[in-house]
Amino acid sequence: MALQNYHSAFQNFPLGVRNQNFGFGSSWWVGLLPYLEYGALYELYDHEIASCGFTPLNPALTADVKMMVMLCPSSPLNERVNGVLLPGVNMTMPHYAGISGATNTGTVSGSRNSFSDDLFPASSNSMCCLPHLDGRVSATGVLVPNRTVTIRDITDGTSNTIVVGEISSTVEKSGVQIRVDAGNPSGWATGTVNIGTPPLLLGPGGFTPAFPVFNLTTVRYPIGTKDGGLPGIHTDGGPNNPLISAHSGGAQCLLTDGSVRFLSENMNLETLKLLCTRNDGKVLGEY
Repeated sequence: MALQNYHSAFQNFPLGVRNQNFGFGSSWWVGLLPYLEYGALYELYDHEIASCGFTPLNPALTADVKMMVMLCPSSPLNERVNGVLLPGVNMTMPHYAGISGATNTGTVSGSRNSFSDDLFPASSNSMCCLPHLDGRVSATGVLVPNRTVTIRDITDGTSNTIVVGEISSTVEKSGVQIRVDAGNPSGWATGTVNIGTPPLLLGPGGFTPAFPVFNLTTVRYPIGTKDGGLPGIHTDGGPNNPLISAHSGGAQCLLTDGSVRFLSENMNLETLKLLCTRNDGKVLGEY
């Protein structure tokens, strides 16, 4: 209901992430604080300070508040982690990511999983980010970088479009379990330092490649994907970190109409991507 109430107040959903003064701006979580019963924390938040989503000078980021609404009770992940640049402050690391859209899978080799390039139309994608992340950021969803989306933009219908998805478990890379929750390692407030919106997502000053985009994901792989070596999956703001949970068989997803669906890890990958796209105009298959 918080997203719906935000839209009622401003006639649009919050920015997925934004930049701020050539530094890391805020994530969509910040705009929702008053609608999640964290109005006092919102009043502490300094929106104008340079790198407002990523600095120990912002009083809201040092308030050491445990944000229960951002957490899945069944997750094995530590609920709070010392935030980057915030030593001694336990930042809540959300178990839910904003959906910025979907992208075609691309050529995947050497994976424990079997993927095929599903030729998903990815007309609004931007290659991202720093070379070690090797991923793609889309703006075909509801919570996108540096831009707001309205209900009018969601021509597929709010009941057919995912706005938030669960990332509350680990994946494996080189024999080690790693976190890929979307706020890790910076916390719930961090957005991006990038300017523009895909397909023109650029680093500060307009250079490429772009930097990470936190607290969002662009869906590229099936729900429950556990191979942390795939392109775009990374513990530090991977742009294509998969929807994954400790629940058996799938993950929780919030549709834009406010309903919650548990989506199976066996669902058709193209159907999942269509659900993450607000205006593809295609008929959904069974899911």
